[in-house]
Amino acid sequence: MLGDRGGAPRSEAAFTAAQLSHVGHHYDLVLDGVPTRTLVIAMETGRAREGVTLKERHAEVMKSASLTFTARNPHMRGVTSALRLAVGREPGADRDGEHLDLGGTRTPVHLFDAYAMANMRLCSAVVSGTSKSLGNPTMSQNCAPHMAATIKILQPTLCIVQGVEVYKALTTLMSRRHQLAPHLEQARIAGVDTLIAAFTHPSAMRLIAHWGRVTSAPYLYDTVAPTIKTAHRLITSR
Repeated sequence: MLGDRGGAPRSEAAFTAAQLSHVGHHYDLVLDGVPTRTLVIAMETGRAREGVTLKERHAEVMKSASLTFTARNPHMRGVTSALRLAVGREPGADRDGEHLDLGGTRTPVHLFDAYAMANMRLCSAVVSGTSKSLGNPTMSQNCAPHMAATIKILQPTLCIVQGVEVYKALTTLMSRRHQLAPHLEQARIAGVDTLIAAFTHPSAMRLIAHWGRVTSAPYLYDTVAPTIKTAHRLITSR
């Protein structure tokens, strides 16, 4: 615990390094002949686990996929809604709407195995024993080259950005920006032309900005849904 010149003690910080991204086994998705690669970008995991591999991260996300919609945390509920919209569906809590039939004899694929999720920061700094972030812009700046490399490799057609500060950090990598709608723009990152849909975090503290639920979430229906529907229409019309 750190003191502040005789004042109230400050919370002790816990720093956790090397937390890699999730890449679904069917991320390189093609729907009706159109590449539909969706990358969700958040800030950090906020968990005290270091050295998390791609395989371990995939297992964590797929464990969430095995839960019912209401059993997931608000963040992953928001991700579910965003992914349903990204493939041309409406938000909902039904299991069928979370699966893709890729044809042939394959078992239907869950949407969580058909997208990627990368954090702006590959390390987490939090108040010890909590998930309250103590991260700072320097951490985002240091990880920006990794985000650029991630986008260069994954070549997303749509990036769904979760959080105002995440978007602010991502703009440092953007060029050739063109606003398409209030929350949607086209930009180039690391040589990749992609659509950027920027929102609050699904578990935002302010209820007017919270969209990690299906019902009673005006932000989901008034902001997120029309924005991603526009992005889907633009992608499928190429």
